[in-house]
Amino acid sequence: MNRRMFFFCSLGLNSALFAFLAAGAAAQTETVIHAFQSSSSTDGAYPTTGVVADQKGALYGATSGGGLYNYGSIYKLSPPREHGGAWAESILYSFTGGADSGGPTSIVLDEKNGKIYGATACSCGSGVFDLTPPPHSGSPWTESVIYSSTVGVYDLISDPKGRLYGSTLTGGTQGGGSVFLLSESSGVWSAETLFSFTTLLNKTIYPGGLTLGPKGVLYGVTGYGGGQSYQGTVWSLTPPSGGRTNWTKSTLFAFPRDESVGGFPMGNLAFDSAGNIYGTTLYSGGIYQLVPPAAPGDSWNLNLLYTFQFGNDGGQPDAGVVIDSTGALYGTTTVGGDLSCGYNGAEAGCGTVYKLVPPSAQGQPWTEETLHTFDGGTDGINSGAFAGGPSLLLLENTFYGTTPIGGDPSVCTNNGSGNTGCGTAYEVTQ
Repeated sequence: MNRRMFFFCSLGLNSALFAFLAAGAAAQTETVIHAFQSSSSTDGAYPTTGVVADQKGALYGATSGGGLYNYGSIYKLSPPREHGGAWAESILYSFTGGADSGGPTSIVLDEKNGKIYGATACSCGSGVFDLTPPPHSGSPWTESVIYSSTVGVYDLISDPKGRLYGSTLTGGTQGGGSVFLLSESSGVWSAETLFSFTTLLNKTIYPGGLTLGPKGVLYGVTGYGGGQSYQGTVWSLTPPSGGRTNWTKSTLFAFPRDESVGGFPMGNLAFDSAGNIYGTTLYSGGIYQLVPPAAPGDSWNLNLLYTFQFGNDGGQPDAGVVIDSTGALYGTTTVGGDLSCGYNGAEAGCGTVYKLVPPSAQGQPWTEETLHTFDGGTDGINSGAFAGGPSLLLLENTFYGTTPIGGDPSVCTNNGSGNTGCGTAYEVTQ
């Protein structure tokens, strides 16, 4: 278990896409646009998702703690009317820890109906909810549970038809986690388990972030398994066709126990126009590329593009990557960077925002650039996305993300990490 996961467990808390269009290596400036203030009881604490945006540039996210009842919240950040002005935060919903559950882990914004869908993972209950906007500005949003689960739901995505896909780290028919589909008809949601993972050593367990690929195929990773000598897999689930009724699960790649390759894949996956898949591994802290087979029946081939040195470049990339039109990859690390930055009594760095630039000639190495180094103070600590989704979002020329701790040192002083602050939402501008 990595230290960030341990932090959330010690709290008892259950823990977006961006494309960077500029090719130049411009200087980056990080600014905190909101420091969470759970001590006020009207704000959230410990954001555990990245942010998503609507067409007006407002950001939405979830916190695993805080809110009116300390079971987490869904918040909105409205951009300033003038450049350099303050962002305005509003809490759309506070979870009660009752029938509505708590500890939100993932959200999806539906621009068609204005609803927010999300997943929860809480000892008080878990499942999938929707939030319906009010008919009049200023009125409360309405929360409804559309799916209840006996285990925590840690990721949620949608497809163009409005269907929702979720994953659980445990449960399913074999106890090793599951992937499920939620479909709505005439206001009624129905659930279908697409695949259940096993807990046996020679199988795959702990499914992480989900990614929807071409032709409705689902892709994801498992943090463990693939065989007795393996530590995690990349897999796909293909929808039924040709008279079949079940989804077909395929293992694209199983990571061997080899430090030079890495293992325990984390987060979401990204695709380029050639069909190559990109992701990160927690073990050895690497960024990899999977090249599709040249012919049916051939194997996918893995290229390790970069291994973090746990120094100024960062370490432990526990969120996936996103890719821009030039093929460059971007993401966050939870440790490394400024090695004088302390975390839980240790000085191992408080994380970075990075860019990985493809080579100009085939066969040459990729180049890593650190875009921002977190100092562990007001700018936050350990940027990422616990549930496995993308940790960064781009609007125009600005990145947006969150950190689960850090920010205002006067609040959340007893969060078990040795640091203060309830977390931040930040922007990094060129």
